[in-house]
Amino acid sequence: MANPPVTLRLRPVMIAYLEDLSRIGPYGKGKAGVIRRFVETGVRLAIERSVIQKRDGADFGEEFNEEDDA
Repeated sequence: MANPPVTLRLRPVMIAYLEDLSRIGPYGKGKAGVIRRFVETGVRLAIERSVIQKRDGADFGEEFNEEDDA
């Protein structure tokens, strides 16, 4: 499933941090992977803190299998 692109502007120092985190490894592959990881973590925290309500991915056409939970 292709996602529409999201435009994101960051300061050069933030880009350097993302590159550092990408090289370290466990935060994601490439700058986009690191950004994705931090955004998803932030959304999970907002749900846990009841800042926003949890939504069902199936309502957006997502399909899940056991491998997605690993």
